[in-house]
Amino acid sequence: MRHLRTFFVLLLALAGVPAARVAHAQADASTTMTAAPATQAPEAGAFQGPPRTLRAYWHLFAAFTIVWLLVFGYLVSLARRFRRMEEQLQALGG
Repeated sequence: MRHLRTFFVLLLALAGVPAARVAHAQADASTTMTAAPATQAPEAGAFQGPPRTLRAYWHLFAAFTIVWLLVFGYLVSLARRFRRMEEQLQALGG
């Protein structure tokens, strides 16, 4: 049971890390952004394309991290259960 609590504390700590990084990156971006001069405005109808950063997808990376941690935790749980079951079978067999 102690390991389960440790796992959830670690999971919550990891879930908070991406949110803090995004907030910090947004704060940095808002302080360093300046208005572009009118001469550099894009032409009407010009395709600008998507941004070249993956900052907008931080929630996707966080979700994958959480899912992988849950899968790993489940596998550890199964391994412990099988080990306990084998010990009980050994005790019954002799």
